[in-house]
Amino acid sequence: MRLARAKDVYSLVESFGRAARRLGFPHYVISRVTPIRSACTRRTALEMIGSHYPQEWMRHYQRRDYASTDPVHRAAFLQSAPYRWHDIIGLSKAESRLLDEAREAGLPAGLSIPVHQSDGSILLFNLSGPLHCVNDKGNSRLAYLMSAQFNFELHRLALIHSKRAARLLTPRQLECLTWVARGKTSAEIGEILGRSRYTVDYHIEEAMAALNIRSRTAAAVHATAQGIIKP
Repeated sequence: MRLARAKDVYSLVESFGRAARRLGFPHYVISRVTPIRSACTRRTALEMIGSHYPQEWMRHYQRRDYASTDPVHRAAFLQSAPYRWHDIIGLSKAESRLLDEAREAGLPAGLSIPVHQSDGSILLFNLSGPLHCVNDKGNSRLAYLMSAQFNFELHRLALIHSKRAARLLTPRQLECLTWVARGKTSAEIGEILGRSRYTVDYHIEEAMAALNIRSRTAAAVHATAQGIIKP
């Protein structure tokens, strides 16, 4: 498999996509799902690593902020083996509507492979295609092996990248990310450091750009997992 030859995340995702299409899955998404602790609601931070879903569906998904409603994400925290979307039980009305809308958008059926990470997040592989491909047990086994190797290679690339990124991050950016990892808001971090919340936001955004991660929570989780910061 060409995953081991990948020189960067883009080529790693492309190799995974080619392998997925050979199994009969034209659509796939690879993301990191991180639970956000909240006393009121269950929310998740979603870091997109690679996507080949219909663009209109992706725009709709993001507009509706479906990451925290998606039953595929909920099931991922309860499973350690591949699972089919139509096997997920206890669907709420909102979750059922989401899956119905996904089918209407061109995702007829799906197979998900959760790979649990040491930091509590999940590297989630969602494959979508015809029902007979989703139900094929051989496909499920191969998809699991593909996902496990992708996870291994992603960690290999992340180690290389984190060493470079650590040299790019300023001491203030590292300090702000550390406080984010401890659950502090920008206002709270500003009070601790004696800076305005806008200055704190600036440092966090610069750190996110250096790490090539769009979410501050995901950036803090990634930096912690890679040993860049030690909350």
